[in-house]
Amino acid sequence: MAKKKVASKKSPRKAAKKSARKPAKKKTARKAARKTARKATRKTAARKATKKAARKPAAKKAVKKAVKKKAAKSAARKASKKAAKKTTKKAPAKKAAAKKTAAKKTAAAKKNSKGSGSAAAAPKKKLPNGKSRIDTPEIQEKIRELIKLAKEQDYLTYDDIHEVLPKDLVDPADVEAILERLRNMEFDIIDSSEVDRYKDKKTTDDAGTETKDQKLDILDDPVRMYLKQMGQVPLLTREQEVEISKRIEDAEINVQKFLHMFGFTADGYLALADKLQRGKERFDRVILDKKIESRERYMKTLPKLCDQVRNLHDDTSKVFKKLASKSVRGKKKLEETFGKNLVTLARLYSRFYFKQKVVEDFVEEVDESQTKIWRYQRKLSSRAKDKKEFETKLKELQLHAWHDTEEFEATTKDLRHWLREAHKAKTEMVEANLRLVISIAKKYTNRGLSFLDLIQEGNMGLMKAVEKFEYRRGYKFSTYATWWIRQAITRSIADQARTIRIPVHMIETINKLMRVQKQLVQEYGREPTPDEIAEEIHLPVERVRAVLKMAQQPISLQAPVGDSDDTSFGDFIEDKSAENPMEEAGFSMLKDKITEVLDTLTEREREVLEQRFGLKDGYSRTLEEVGRQFQVTRERIRQIEAKALRKMRHPTRIRKLEGFIELPNM
Repeated sequence: MAKKKVASKKSPRKAAKKSARKPAKKKTARKAARKTARKATRKTAARKATKKAARKPAAKKAVKKAVKKKAAKSAARKASKKAAKKTTKKAPAKKAAAKKTAAKKTAAAKKNSKGSGSAAAAPKKKLPNGKSRIDTPEIQEKIRELIKLAKEQDYLTYDDIHEVLPKDLVDPADVEAILERLRNMEFDIIDSSEVDRYKDKKTTDDAGTETKDQKLDILDDPVRMYLKQMGQVPLLTREQEVEISKRIEDAEINVQKFLHMFGFTADGYLALADKLQRGKERFDRVILDKKIESRERYMKTLPKLCDQVRNLHDDTSKVFKKLASKSVRGKKKLEETFGKNLVTLARLYSRFYFKQKVVEDFVEEVDESQTKIWRYQRKLSSRAKDKKEFETKLKELQLHAWHDTEEFEATTKDLRHWLREAHKAKTEMVEANLRLVISIAKKYTNRGLSFLDLIQEGNMGLMKAVEKFEYRRGYKFSTYATWWIRQAITRSIADQARTIRIPVHMIETINKLMRVQKQLVQEYGREPTPDEIAEEIHLPVERVRAVLKMAQQPISLQAPVGDSDDTSFGDFIEDKSAENPMEEAGFSMLKDKITEVLDTLTEREREVLEQRFGLKDGYSRTLEEVGRQFQVTRERIRQIEAKALRKMRHPTRIRKLEGFIELPNM
């Protein structure tokens, strides 16, 4: 009856289960039981390995499930609670079934260990005090291991988490809590297959960060920033140099062409020529030396050239004045005459052989005239009462410039266009050859000027080379520019490097002497004497000594001596011009005593002694000079002096001066 009762209880339990995998589980349980019976003699280690292999997939699946289904956490918790309720209801039936045979019990245990679904759906284990499993010291220690590993490699993989966490920690909620804690600490959790890609991305990000840091460093270092900007400009080929030089030449020709159209240009040429004739302007600053045969011949022909320009300018001004009048006959003929005069003037201007930079200075007159035109036009439109006055001024300005308002604007626009073109082409040539300046400036470091100052001076030489470069000669620009750059740098070192300037020719002598001195140091193993240097350099010994003395660098008297800032060089140098304090005190006391003794004499005797011995102003007067002042004879002054000295020698007076007899320099 008992058996029937059990059977009757089993059938309702079977009917209650809806799952289709119950028969499969039973079948699996029977097979597992038979398998366990056959392999009872297996070693315990093999069983543990089997259990570990069975648990590992379950744990991995739990970890991945917790990560992939983070958004469905609440649904998982509800499902876990339902499964817990069902298990509670069916627990008595399971216990009864488990008591039947030991084989079935073993099979059920293995089935539970192998089944991933049942492991994932297992209820969350609570500690007796109600705390979560992850709050135990064991789990906390494992979490600390994961944090340490994440700090070492900057990331964590799911395999790392599985290997560190306990094998029996398969609850998704616990695993999700651990993962959430790691993410809050800003650790990246990735799959093992994505490790290589993650490392590559990290390397790229670090490189980008380093690049940003380098950019900030470059902004802080002007030399690095300059070198970086310089490196962005490509070098020029010989053909490109010729092309840029042609552009510069064409632009300069057009600048002169439009500048020569203005009437006030003649005034600029004549004023500069007058300064040359009177010696108020340097010849080499104004004239192109390569265009003239000799300076003397040029200065002889200059007055005649100035007269020609002045006469033709006056004639052209008269022609333009006629053209500017409203009623004029033969306008076409006047226009032809005006055009021919402009061409002739341009040809005469070119015979002045002024440098392009000097000619471009005349553009300032154009700017001033344009400003006046704008001002007059603005006042004409705003003030009706002064309209006639400003119309007269505007007309005078147009006659002076040989242009009406519209023509002036058009010519000025063309002039500025070609000025910009010339500047643009020169800038291209300079920027493409900045590397040449750097390479030359490096050879002149540690000579008294900073590297940036050397670069600046070299760039000035480079710009001068651009102005003087002649591409028709066939050589490359760098060959020509090297000499100008080197000359600018050496001249700046000679002029600015020393506190006390030394002439350029002496700088060359000093450099030559220093080279010989270094050579002799290597030969003798000691500092050479002036005689040895003089013999080697073929100069007199006195000259060598003078050059060596001149080559010494000055030092500040305030420079500290040694590591201490308390003493300076000035403290150890004797000031021979300063007075001895002891002597000054002695003389001051002597002066007071003499004054005291003189006060005991009569006024006339005291004045005679003061003037005869220069006690007041330090100037000793003769008997005749003192007699002329007192209107007495020389003899009388001598007598007064002798009488006063006898009184001074009296014991009562001389006693006051005895202590000063042994003073030095008395």
